[in-house]
Amino acid sequence: MSDVQHMAIENRILEIRSGSHLYGTNLPTSDEDFVGIFMPSEEFIFGLNNVEECNAGVVSKDDTGKNTKDAVDRKLYEFRNFCRLAIKNNPNILELLFANQENIVFVNELGKELLGVANLFPYKGAFNSFIGYASAQKHKMFSKAEKLDDLEGGYNILCNLENKMVMAQVVEKIGKPFFKKGDNPHVHIGDVCFEAGVYVKKARALIKDRLDKFTNRKELIHQYGYDLKYSSHLIRLLHEGIELLNTGQIKFPLACADEILSIRRGERTLEQVIKRAEELENQCRKSFESSHLPAKPRFNEINDFVIEQMKKSVVDSFTWLEF
Repeated sequence: MSDVQHMAIENRILEIRSGSHLYGTNLPTSDEDFVGIFMPSEEFIFGLNNVEECNAGVVSKDDTGKNTKDAVDRKLYEFRNFCRLAIKNNPNILELLFANQENIVFVNELGKELLGVANLFPYKGAFNSFIGYASAQKHKMFSKAEKLDDLEGGYNILCNLENKMVMAQVVEKIGKPFFKKGDNPHVHIGDVCFEAGVYVKKARALIKDRLDKFTNRKELIHQYGYDLKYSSHLIRLLHEGIELLNTGQIKFPLACADEILSIRRGERTLEQVIKRAEELENQCRKSFESSHLPAKPRFNEINDFVIEQMKKSVVDSFTWLEF
């Protein structure tokens, strides 16, 4: 463990169990993900060093690239950085402020004070944040399937070409699904790119490695024609945005947990998911129009809170300092 990781863990003020366990969509096989907030030590307050976040997870993958039961996804945000992200109503960040008691794995007095002002952060800009994140998930629903098709098709093509042929020749001879962007020297296929001078043998190995990382999701994409994971996130984010705009908070576990699980299990067709997303997008717009949340962020109030908490943190570290 690095010194930064140790500092972040030792200086935690809040940590929650996130992901499916927080949403209420976890299964017996679900991994546990953790997200937290830490106060920086004096060297990161007064010195030249800077840290905004810290990955304190444990990496453990099997031969297919899938996480094993020993893998732990754990990210910790520096307090001021967390507040900067939360004031923008970043969906992944706001979750921490509304976590249910069952999923709070650590909290101290500073953490309790932060949870006590959770209502300061939501504002009507949440509409753009949640709609934007949801749109990104919708794009990934289709792009992952398209990329998988391109990668598999490209891999099969390369298996029938000479090893010493370079990728620039492949683009010239074969074309799609391989392509170059203008004068860019790289050759692209799916979400993989390599130098135009790379031999077919190496390119084939790189594509094979990427395909292996799709693991079991590859079969699901082939079966349903779209990515179930991203489609469930799409619907979840829209539900959360509506609730936040209507009530100023998000209650966990989510009331829509059963709907999300049905999508993850492949019980909804692509057409049904898209139609449902359109319905929720319309609801989200109506919630935005009728929302009683402030039109702009409460920057001054949040900034005052951050200053107060940083002063307390410094006093705890340097009792001789007076403010």
